[in-house]
Amino acid sequence: MPFANILKDKYLRVVTVLSLLILFIAAIIFYLTFGSTAAPLIIHFSPHQGIDFLGDRLDVAGIWLSGLIIILINLFLANFIYNRERFLAYLFIFAGLLLAILILIAIAVIINVN
Repeated sequence: MPFANILKDKYLRVVTVLSLLILFIAAIIFYLTFGSTAAPLIIHFSPHQGIDFLGDRLDVAGIWLSGLIIILINLFLANFIYNRERFLAYLFIFAGLLLAILILIAIAVIINVN
């Protein structure tokens, strides 16, 4: 069974589900906000220089997708190393949760700027 070590540990299971849930909530919020928008989006805004980076919906989806890939790699690494070094497995899983929260914040900022 894939990710058997993560599924048997209660804390890792809860944090994994929470991080994936936060990531999918970010995707749903973004899709509901900019689902049919074809106009360029402001991806980065600096108070000193103004708009630094414009992009479209695919650029923001790329941010989300790269976060999902990093979380899945962390899940794989945590599952692989769980029996040898449990602390490192916890570190990988909690880093994925932190990344999911940061991506949710980044998407919220992109929505607020636009």
